[in-house]
Parts: sequence; C-alpha cells; structure tokens
Amino acid sequence: MLQKGLLFVFFSCYSFYSVAQGQPEGLFLGSKAPDFKTVDQFDRPLHLRELAKKKPVLLLFYRGYWCPHCTRLLTRLQDSLSYFTEKGVTVVAISPESKESQLKTLEKTKAGFSLVQDSALLISQLYDVNYFLSDNQLARYRSGAIDLMKINHPNPTALPVPSLYVIGKDYTITYRFFDPEHKRKIHVAELIPLFQ
Repeated sequence: MLQKGLLFVFFSCYSFYSVAQGQPEGLFLGSKAPDFKTVDQFDRPLHLRELAKKKPVLLLFYRGYWCPHCTRLLTRLQDSLSYFTEKGVTVVAISPESKESQLKTLEKTKAGFSLVQDSALLISQLYDVNYFLSDNQLARYRSGAIDLMKINHPNPTALPVPSLYVIGKDYTITYRFFDPEHKRKIHVAELIPLFQ
C-alpha cells in the first residue's frame, strides 16, 4: 500500500514537473472549468462545482502580498464586493503563498471574499497558469527582499501568471484575462459590465 502511495506521488510530481516546463497558456474561452475542493482563509469549505451551480464565479490567481498590483486589485474587488454580491457573483482568489503570508494579504486588502492557499500548486496546475522561476530569478527577487522560498513555503518556487476567469453556471469559462508578459493590468471597472 505504501509502495503504491509512493508511486502515485512520484508520477504525480513527474507529471506536474513535465507539464510545468512548457509555457503556461491558461484555459481558453468556452473551456469547462476544472473542479476543486478546498478551504478559504476563514476555514470555510469551498467546492467550485457547487458554487458555480448556483451563481457565476469570478476566479483569479494572484502572486502574493508582496505584489502591489495584486493587492491593489484585491483591495478594489473588496471595495466593490457589495456590487458582485448583489449580482450573485462569488469571488475566489488563489495564490501559492503560505497561510502565514496569506494573513499579510488579508491585512493589506481586508478581503471578505475567499482567499485560497494553493497547496502543492494543484489548482493552478489544473488551470495551467504556473511558471517556475530560475535560480537567477529567485536571487533577483531576494535582492528586493522577496524570498519566495519562505513566502510560499512549503510550495515549490512557482508563480501564477496574472489571470482571471469568469465561470458560468454550466461551468464554462465566459471571460478570460491572461497576461504572461505582465504588460497589462486588469481593472475592476472592466469586470462590472460582465455582470450587468
């Protein structure tokens, strides 16, 4: 039994490593959103399939509390949360940061919507948004006082491409923002018309 478990872990890690070596592409419009079960920062259970059965889900991947663009977007989502709630939209934000680091995000953004720690990067793998950092890139981050090995512990040193999906009630992706070049930032004002 133990041997089977170890084989499963080995092949899972190997598969994850292989997939992660290519450039992430994210999921495309019209794709079915992969299901996942987890808990948020308030220890509330979160099951995507059950949420999307009832109402649209706005699902975004952010890098961490140290990323000013990420915390600005999360703060503005919180500022507009009553609008999304009135429209029946569930907001879920996912990051590789540790639970301890997630508390810093919560402190900065006051997020009342779900923040999810992506343990072992399983959710971001499903959505194909991860990229792994080289030793040189990690060193550059460290020189700016961003130690990703510590911030994301025990996750691998990977980050999600800034990305956001709207998932409809039939689990179909109806909107996609995915910017691997980090050239454009998504604004809450662009999202509001999607739910009018």
